[in-house]
Amino acid sequence: MRDGKNGWRRGRERLHVLYRRSKSRSKWQKAFITHVFSHKTVVQPTFSKIILGDPALLNDKYTHTPESLFRFYGPTPENIADIRSRKLWLSHPRAFNDPFDCQTGYDIYGYEKHALLEFVKDEGCVDACDCSNGFTAAEVKRLSAATTEFIYNWYGKVEEYDRVLREVLQRKSEMFGKKVQAVTSKARADVEKVVESLRQLDIRVACFSALKRQPGCDSVIHMWSHYAAHHRGFCIEYDMSTLAKPVQFALGGHEFYGERRSEYTDERFRALILAGLFPVIYSEGRVNVPKKKLHTLTRTRDKALNHDAEIEALLYRTYIAKSGTWSYEKEWRLILDGDICKYYGNRVPFPYIKRVFLGCRMDSQMIDTMIEVGEELGAEVRMMVMDNRKFILEDRSIDMYKWERERSRATNPFY
Repeated sequence: MRDGKNGWRRGRERLHVLYRRSKSRSKWQKAFITHVFSHKTVVQPTFSKIILGDPALLNDKYTHTPESLFRFYGPTPENIADIRSRKLWLSHPRAFNDPFDCQTGYDIYGYEKHALLEFVKDEGCVDACDCSNGFTAAEVKRLSAATTEFIYNWYGKVEEYDRVLREVLQRKSEMFGKKVQAVTSKARADVEKVVESLRQLDIRVACFSALKRQPGCDSVIHMWSHYAAHHRGFCIEYDMSTLAKPVQFALGGHEFYGERRSEYTDERFRALILAGLFPVIYSEGRVNVPKKKLHTLTRTRDKALNHDAEIEALLYRTYIAKSGTWSYEKEWRLILDGDICKYYGNRVPFPYIKRVFLGCRMDSQMIDTMIEVGEELGAEVRMMVMDNRKFILEDRSIDMYKWERERSRATNPFY
């Protein structure tokens, strides 16, 4: 056991070293998240509160900030209004198109097996002479060695847990079979309730792509098709380079109630944007809660789950994990706690607009609107054009469109 505050301090120092060593690797996100939640306290229980209480945690993270991020939009009045006001809408993960998104994984049969073996430990094993109302030592050994994973190689020596349990119970009495079934059914029901509680997310997410212009949003045809209303929408390039610097709070908490509230909230919200930006980790395996960890989770009087720092970090890692089939999106995410988003009505300040790219199927009225928006924001506007020879899109200056528009207006259609 750790010897009080000194033990916890040494644990935090080890996590900090781990984060610094891994910051140049592709999976630095995991180490950073673990490092942040190692500072969790009763006063600072959430990701945002931890960061706001100790902004020095961001001293290394800003070095991972991308120069630009891209986000695709449909041509809706709400999206145009958000761009005009330099706001960013953050969605709840329930609205995502991937049903696995932000959903913590778990091995339900692994948990069932763990509960069954605990039951066996309490009940004990019977003699080989009368094994109809209990398990023999050999059967327990066989169940323990069985796997709850899907077996791809049927010629291997490892057996599937579900099949072993069925075979073993065929030799048992009906009474004992019902007893085992009651244990396993309760285990599955319990773990599903626990996981459902863990999945009650109080976060909001905005998704971006870390594209490059050569090639960049001009070549990712499927992104325009999926997220920009079949090329009728637009794409915004955000300049994130302004976030790539150390964070220091110049104003104290009392300023929130004074004339400098806007400055106070701006500097803290900038810190939360930097803290919440992560590249997605693509993998074939989901982030799973260990079965032993699930078994030890307890509930408070209001039926909420008691979370330790390890579980909090694991849940947060779930928010940036996706199947490798999505890797073409090169996704980055901004993840913010629900109470922060609620303060802004889920439309948060995001004044980093650099360029506006218009889809190749955008109608002329919408083009005129977006040119006007770009001029208001001081952002460069470019048009996507289909290449006549290849399956690619090219981004071109808006000047040619303006020239053609003026020429058409100057032409007498009645002559």
